[in-house]
Amino acid sequence: MTNEATAAILTENRVLKGEILSLKDLVADLQEQLAWFRRQVFGTKSERVVPINDAQIALQLGDIPSSPPVQKTQTVTYTRTVPQANKTPHGREEIPAHIPRVDIPVEPDFDTTGMEKVAEKITEQLEYKPPEFYAKRYIRPVFATIINGERTLICPDLPPLCIEKGKLGPTVVAQTIISKCQDHIPHFRTAQMISRDCAMSIPETTIRDAFKQGIFLLEGIAHRLEEIALKSRYIQMDESTIKVIIHPTMGKTHPGYMWIRHAPLEKIVLFDYQKTRTIERGKKLLNGFTGTLQSDGLDLYPAICADLKLVHAGCMDHGRRGFEKALTNDKQRASHALDLIRPLYAVEKTARELNMNAADRLALRREKSSPVYHAFIAWCTEQLSDLRPKSPLGKAILYVLERKTELGRFLEDGEIELSDILIENRIRPLAIGRKNFLFTGSEDGARRLAVAYTIIGTCIANGLNVRAYLNHVLQELPRRMSKNIDDLLPTNWKNPEA
Repeated sequence: MTNEATAAILTENRVLKGEILSLKDLVADLQEQLAWFRRQVFGTKSERVVPINDAQIALQLGDIPSSPPVQKTQTVTYTRTVPQANKTPHGREEIPAHIPRVDIPVEPDFDTTGMEKVAEKITEQLEYKPPEFYAKRYIRPVFATIINGERTLICPDLPPLCIEKGKLGPTVVAQTIISKCQDHIPHFRTAQMISRDCAMSIPETTIRDAFKQGIFLLEGIAHRLEEIALKSRYIQMDESTIKVIIHPTMGKTHPGYMWIRHAPLEKIVLFDYQKTRTIERGKKLLNGFTGTLQSDGLDLYPAICADLKLVHAGCMDHGRRGFEKALTNDKQRASHALDLIRPLYAVEKTARELNMNAADRLALRREKSSPVYHAFIAWCTEQLSDLRPKSPLGKAILYVLERKTELGRFLEDGEIELSDILIENRIRPLAIGRKNFLFTGSEDGARRLAVAYTIIGTCIANGLNVRAYLNHVLQELPRRMSKNIDDLLPTNWKNPEA
């Protein structure tokens, strides 16, 4: 065989080996896609993972003895707490005392002659009554007097109303906002519920107009919350899609975006609708902010931080998520990675339970979390040599190593969270709502939703009763004309009826 023929065979062999490796990679990718689809259809969406080194799982029982060991006995004394006298024997919780009671006497169906009544047995059942409407009547006296020689009728002015010349009061306007954006009920369903349960009907158009008027009044509070949040030292940011009809589109929807900003230190949540998801849109929403921005691994956030000279912090939950997805592909190493990350969350839990301030939490992190984090990064670096970059585990490791500086920001500042799970929790009402109302009828409608989600999200972040807050604020705002409203912000509001 000539040298030329041998070289040709060797060349062909190398080409075939390359094709075989490419086909193996393709098969592996398709298997991973199939596993992902199976999980979406049949599997659980939870990211909770039982550790493989869990003490209960790894418990070494040894040889079980054939006969039980001899038990030693000891006499002890103790003090026992006497159970409450009014506690029910079945262990169910009592109906709260503030709930009104309606007594229903039960007469005996037997002869009680000669008997003495010594006690009563009371059985309580919780009942439900549909909501009720009532009408407020503003009664203004009309006086007759002589002005400039003419008989004139005068009457005191009405106080500023939530809807001028409208028949719906602030509590009904508040209900339209709560139904739509906290209970996720479209307006037409709200109209159906009122017609069914309240012996009256309110047209859907009237409910929609009341919602618009309520949002118009609340816009000033949303803008003031934005001003305060942008002065914070630390903001979390994320975005989510929402379908919007942009006219004229013959009924077709456009995938718009709700951008969410969360200032954890000030407990402010901001929603803002934008038509697209671009770097310029993000920079516009952060105009005037100088601090640390925490986000997921989307590519546009590093560019935003670079242009605005912000400190960029990453999210450990997103880094962890890749290893959780890799469990079906490389369970041993993916499980090991999750075990390496787990102590970081244990440290955060300890800091929360002890209610640590930022300085103490940073000291605890540097003592406990720093060695764990750097050991995790070192392990990820070691695994790169024998992993396919496109494999689930390879993608997870590359995600972490490419963002190791951003993911480690929590070791530099005690105010920064380990992950941005707080802002993801704030997005949930939007995710649930769009499953019910499916889309918004216009971009203006999407902006009104953003204002409502801002107010409701901030109320929830501050532990407020949304209904009590809206009932008071919607009655008060017409008198303020968006001036001196700081005491009406959810971060400052005090319930006057408390």
